Amino acid sequence: MLFNAVLPGVVLLGLVIFVHELGHFLMAKWRGVKVLKFSLGFGPPVFAVTRGDTEYRISWIPLGGYVQMAGDSPGPDGTMPGGENQFLSHPWYGRVLICLAGPAANLLTAFVVMVTVGLVGVSYPDYPNRLGAVPDTSVAYRAGLRPGDAITAVNSVPVKTWVQIFFTNSKQPRGKSVDVRVERGERSFVVPLAPEQREPFFSSLQRPAVPPVVGSVVTGMPAYKAGLKEGDWIVAVNGRPVTTWDELPRALRGTVDHPVRLRVKRAGREFDVVVTPINPDGRDSRNARIGIEPPYAGVFLEHHGLLESIDLGFRATVSMVGSVYGGLWLTISRPLYYREYVGGPLFIAQAASEQARRGLDAYLQFLAMINIAIMAFNLLPLPVLDGGHVLLALIEAVRRQSISARAYLTFQKVGLVVMGTLFVLILANDPLRLVQRQRALEKAPRGAAPAPTPTSHPAPRERPLAPAPP
Repeated sequence: MLFNAVLPGVVLLGLVIFVHELGHFLMAKWRGVKVLKFSLGFGPPVFAVTRGDTEYRISWIPLGGYVQMAGDSPGPDGTMPGGENQFLSHPWYGRVLICLAGPAANLLTAFVVMVTVGLVGVSYPDYPNRLGAVPDTSVAYRAGLRPGDAITAVNSVPVKTWVQIFFTNSKQPRGKSVDVRVERGERSFVVPLAPEQREPFFSSLQRPAVPPVVGSVVTGMPAYKAGLKEGDWIVAVNGRPVTTWDELPRALRGTVDHPVRLRVKRAGREFDVVVTPINPDGRDSRNARIGIEPPYAGVFLEHHGLLESIDLGFRATVSMVGSVYGGLWLTISRPLYYREYVGGPLFIAQAASEQARRGLDAYLQFLAMINIAIMAFNLLPLPVLDGGHVLLALIEAVRRQSISARAYLTFQKVGLVVMGTLFVLILANDPLRLVQRQRALEKAPRGAAPAPTPTSHPAPRERPLAPAPP
């Protein structure tokens, strides 16, 4: 059990670190800089082998890795190294290329991974193909549909699930009419739709309501730390009863940074849980999130061709870069607020295991996201990081003379203090988060009520790679 929980995180971190260091290694070799060590992990080596000038090793502490190059620090006598095969005496533009190669490798890997996601298939939560409410003002009602009807075909293409209805419609030529076959009890009928009716008709479809049951809890989010569990039934929000999942986002709206009392039913008993919603994207202050997702009846897997996957991979990678840098800015601009949601290796391992249970595409998307996060973090202009080395090289280019050994050592010492402090805070967050959750779980009734089989959600207008849960 422990092996299965840890393995996805170890594999993910190992791949991300290997790709990053390989980028530095290959660029250093290409630029003619001597590489002394290529290590995955820190500390004493578990395995080591020397080939040419380089020792390749796997070390005991799997919290990172490094490429040690000749002349990457001033000598014992305080002098800078000499010779172009030494890192610090290499031309400034060569050092920039070497430092950027690691983050660039992570970015390229994220793109390739997202292309792979398109090829292996993107999964979406799915439900039965039966209708829920059909308001008498809707296009679907005017077309003759009623609650409980099942849509069984779109243009003679059979559909058996909710997402299939919209996927099949999206594959029909634009500007063309379609026929929708509907079953009601023992009889069936066809609804013809003109081109201009298609979008309004499909947008008006609704599935039966999903009960307010927790399908999953996102690691590290407020609901996780408050002790909510899969199968919990949310009865009320701040005393206001909720009967469907769709009422939860509306009930939480506008509660960012304010404690919210949830009435929760677990194992036949009711109790209160206090959560403080956050605003994870820093945009709309009413956008309250606690980190829970609904249950679902099945999964729809959508495969893409190579060209379509390349386009999807590019757009998804650009979106991830924007998301990661947005989160990084929020963490820097509001450190006291967002520091609790910054995770280290343990957090990544937990989240990786969580994504692996959801499916291969979810795990690969998380792998791509961590690659982007490592890229963004390493490009910060801080000493010790790649961005810090790039900054020093650019200063040298502007000054047209190399930085002194004393200035370099001072810069690195400051960096070690900053990075050491940050590293301790990140590492401390992981166990504190676990302790907080364990205490919350101990206060609540034990056991979990079984989640009822859900039937629906509002009709999807678009198909994002990652839904935004409450």
